[in-house]
Amino acid sequence: MNRGHTSFRPTVSVILPVFNGELCVGRAVQSVLRQTMSDLELVVVDDGSADRTSRVVSRYSERRLKFVKLSDNSGTSAARNAGISLARGEYIAFLDSDDEWLPDKLERQIETIGASSATTGISTTGFRIHRVVSGRYEDIIPDPHADWQRQQLTMCALGPGSTLLVKREVFPQVGMFDVALRRFEDWDWMIRCLAVRDIVICPSVLAILHVDRRPSIRIVQRSAEHFLEQHLQRSEATFGNSAARRLRASVELEIARTMIANGMYASALPRIARAGRYSPERVRLLLGELMKRTWSGDIAWALPGKLRRTPIRDRGIPESF
Repeated sequence: MNRGHTSFRPTVSVILPVFNGELCVGRAVQSVLRQTMSDLELVVVDDGSADRTSRVVSRYSERRLKFVKLSDNSGTSAARNAGISLARGEYIAFLDSDDEWLPDKLERQIETIGASSATTGISTTGFRIHRVVSGRYEDIIPDPHADWQRQQLTMCALGPGSTLLVKREVFPQVGMFDVALRRFEDWDWMIRCLAVRDIVICPSVLAILHVDRRPSIRIVQRSAEHFLEQHLQRSEATFGNSAARRLRASVELEIARTMIANGMYASALPRIARAGRYSPERVRLLLGELMKRTWSGDIAWALPGKLRRTPIRDRGIPESF
């Protein structure tokens, strides 16, 4: 199923993959259609949903919206790739179905990347995490001056896919998203991109991530193995053995976080211990984060890296959002 106009040539193509997202996809769609920058198209890729996702999207009678339904559930990477193949914009942006954007997200990001050097291929922004279980909010802004190639080859440190804006010309150079990865697909693609293109950070909170899902341990472990096969040698060759050890530790801790999120605390301990042998510093960061989450009643994700965090005490979203 594919509907949408073919003559429109936008500046930005927004790719929105969704799987069984009838409860949240409308919020994501609206946040795109309400952007202050109107020169865009929205490509919604239904990744084989079995719920009423298609019915929700069909409510939006909008010439800028294109809807595609895949026959089988193949994962975020495959859905994004399908959207990219249909995109016609000079830039391509991504939004997960359970996230949303501030109204000026694209406008400000286009201005930032447009004012950067010709070698810049991608841009990310700050983002707000809404931890649905506890009702807490936290702002995270990547450091615009960090060495992001080094950071990404040692840990998953940049913003998530919902903050990513890419020049269309980058994909033939870097490649598409790895369909073998059901997790870490953003991390993997960022590593490959930063090896050949520069990044610019728009240091403002312009996206909201609603975190309430528990990832599958099996999927995370399988993706972790494939991810290390792709990047461990590159990490060591580029930045040395210590960087490779931190990368190993980071992946072990991602598995441990998944186990903790699923209540499997005893199973997480050997992973944390193994990570400690690779990089005690990485484990100290995780344990510190877990203590904060326990104190606040929210044992969730500890996003590592060179980031600036600001807790938001008010459980409501400010009017500026």
